[in-house]
Amino acid sequence: MSADNKKSLDPTVLAAIITVVGGIITTVIIALANRTGSQPATSVPPTEILHAATVQPSPIPTSTVPTGEPTSSPAPPTDTPTATLTPVIPVALGKDWMAGCISTLWKLYPADIKTVEREDGCWQEPVFVFRAENGDLDFLAQNQTGSNIFGLFAQLPTESGSVTFVVRLRDLENVDLLMGVFADQDVTSQGILMTIPQGNVKKRVIAQKDNVNSYTTLLRTGNLDQGDGYSFTFNFTLNSVRSTVNPSVFVTNPVSVPSAKKWLFLGYKVLGKSYRVDGTFLELELK
Repeated sequence: MSADNKKSLDPTVLAAIITVVGGIITTVIIALANRTGSQPATSVPPTEILHAATVQPSPIPTSTVPTGEPTSSPAPPTDTPTATLTPVIPVALGKDWMAGCISTLWKLYPADIKTVEREDGCWQEPVFVFRAENGDLDFLAQNQTGSNIFGLFAQLPTESGSVTFVVRLRDLENVDLLMGVFADQDVTSQGILMTIPQGNVKKRVIAQKDNVNSYTTLLRTGNLDQGDGYSFTFNFTLNSVRSTVNPSVFVTNPVSVPSAKKWLFLGYKVLGKSYRVDGTFLELELK
């Protein structure tokens, strides 16, 4: 065999080899294609989209706030403390005139007469026609209209005891001076009523009346010199009251006044349209 025959392939053999290789490749490709297509596709279920409800955060009230941070909401309001008014204690009877004061324990009669408190336990003066000065209770009135009886009431501080005072008069024209102790803050209530009738103040009689309505004289003294004043004492118990004048010139019988609370009255009774009363109560003492 020659060298040319060893180096070259027969074209027919080469064509056969190409055909066989091509067929193998084609078979492999088809097999791979079929294997891939035979596996079913894995289905993925659709994802459900859930819409969460939006919840607004509830602010938590705070009483303090960190520096530089705003509050989410104001703290609940707190009760604002209110000032407590301390009641003013009235000046004690018997000490008020000495202090130049008419204690708020005294109540005007009639009660519709206006008074103003001085915020120290005393009334703003003058209290109607009354004024406290130098330990005295001065009064001056004339030609007043309205009620015919005016004055001051004060509740006695004990169920039994005594109250003493002196009266000095400068004028008593067409008016009677009234003094008494009553079961209530009313001159028409049960009580004892002592009077100094109108007239010459240097020498006057002292009369006990039954009441302010019938105004009947029960007992009376003779004419008494005023001197430094007329002294009156009212002794009272749980059931009765009696009066003493100068200090033992005239003593009344006990009058029934069955009341645990009794009221001292100092005032005057108008007898005509034109009148004048001028005087002083002093040396008030309670025992």
